[in-house]
Amino acid sequence: METDMNKVLRNVLKTGKAVMGGRQTKTALKNGKAQVIVLSSNCPEQIKNEIKDVPVINYPGTGVDLGVACGKPFSIAALAVLEPGESGILSLRS
Repeated sequence: METDMNKVLRNVLKTGKAVMGGRQTKTALKNGKAQVIVLSSNCPEQIKNEIKDVPVINYPGTGVDLGVACGKPFSIAALAVLEPGESGILSLRS
């Protein structure tokens, strides 16, 4: 059974805690608060290169698709999950 990534992301935002955007994701990484990072398929290399020691989930769609999946009217290149809530997203990490 394939997991619906959009459903998992909405559940993270509803029951857990996450920050969106490259700058906020980098801040969460520096503070050691990010448990898993979600990157869009067109995430800038600069952001990808700064991610170390944290599991990454590659979202199959673009930043616009990731924004829509999160219920936002803007593009999201990166998202850091601070608290997974009841989403089960930590089991998807690679």
